[in-house]
Amino acid sequence: MGSSFSIFKIITEGKAANRFLAASLLSFSFSIAVILSTIGLMDGFENTLKSSLQKSSGDFQLTSEKGFFLKGELDNALAGFVSSPIMQVEAFAVANGQNKGVLVKGIEKVSFKEVTSLDISTLKNGVAIGKELSSALGIGIGDEVLLTFASDQMRDQGGAILKKYPVEAVITHGIFEKDLRFVYMDLGALTEAFGYREGAINKVIGLHKPQLGVDGSLLTIKSKIGRKFHIEPFWAEYKTLLKAVEVEKASISLVLQIIVIVAIFNVVAFIIFISEKKSQEFFLLRAFGVSMKKITRFWRGLLFAMWFVSAILSIGFTWVFNILLAKLPIFELPGDIYVLSHLSIELGWEDFALVFSLALGWVLLIGTLTMWRMRQRTVLTGLRQEFK
Repeated sequence: MGSSFSIFKIITEGKAANRFLAASLLSFSFSIAVILSTIGLMDGFENTLKSSLQKSSGDFQLTSEKGFFLKGELDNALAGFVSSPIMQVEAFAVANGQNKGVLVKGIEKVSFKEVTSLDISTLKNGVAIGKELSSALGIGIGDEVLLTFASDQMRDQGGAILKKYPVEAVITHGIFEKDLRFVYMDLGALTEAFGYREGAINKVIGLHKPQLGVDGSLLTIKSKIGRKFHIEPFWAEYKTLLKAVEVEKASISLVLQIIVIVAIFNVVAFIIFISEKKSQEFFLLRAFGVSMKKITRFWRGLLFAMWFVSAILSIGFTWVFNILLAKLPIFELPGDIYVLSHLSIELGWEDFALVFSLALGWVLLIGTLTMWRMRQRTVLTGLRQEFK
């Protein structure tokens, strides 16, 4: 204990050594924070995207290869599952001299609220539109929007169905494209507008059973619906993007190890600086009987302590980065390109374990190689400062 305290006193003696130590810790912790933030951004993007998709689509969706079908056809397959029928058609939304292509969804308000977290239960004779569509058309609650549908009736083929509806709600999905393109109205009103048979729909969304999980629920339903219907999880429409994010997370994490290595060189430089600057003191301790084994053990403990302090500081840096992402407008993303408008850092324990263990591995590897240089010197050459 006394020898370790003496070595620590030698290391921290002088302003230059303390400043060098502080700079090494800050650079190392900052490099770890960069990797944590990068992984956290990828995880945050994936989790936010999935959460937003689930918010408007439930856990799964069922469609028919023939397009429209009667909702009673799936009663047996969906027995025991919470589900909601939907009729969705394409249209143009027109207001204030502006128009946008939209996807109009006719919904059953009660069951739709059960399946999704979107509360449109107050919808009556009007429509609910996304936040971005409201901004693009310059309309809000109480204004009217003209919906132009293509008629599929033989007598009106090539014609259009024009209907004006009051805007009764402006909602947020969390995904730019959905906020810009989705319009909701009562299923009965949409069925009436097209003159379709009551009960005609072209999609069903639903929730999984907790005891089966999403995958288990999909397999159970799939075994009952046959080839006429198609079922897919809520993330299916963005599965390519989600796979790309996973690949990028792994590749970027590997590339960013270079930053950690560069920061570790600062730690190595600190060790070399101390061993050269304080060489006589170290070797004087050895002359007084302190073994090289004890000195090596102390250095390894110091390296571990530097890694531990840097890990704690990196968590603080990551927290600051996350606040800046949320607060500063320069970090706002163009939603039409990146799907989401804002990103957040989300990290799990496995992310911390991976990054911290890799950083510790680099510290111990490079630190051990550096300590090997000190072990090659004898007490006599050390006292004389005859370094080769």
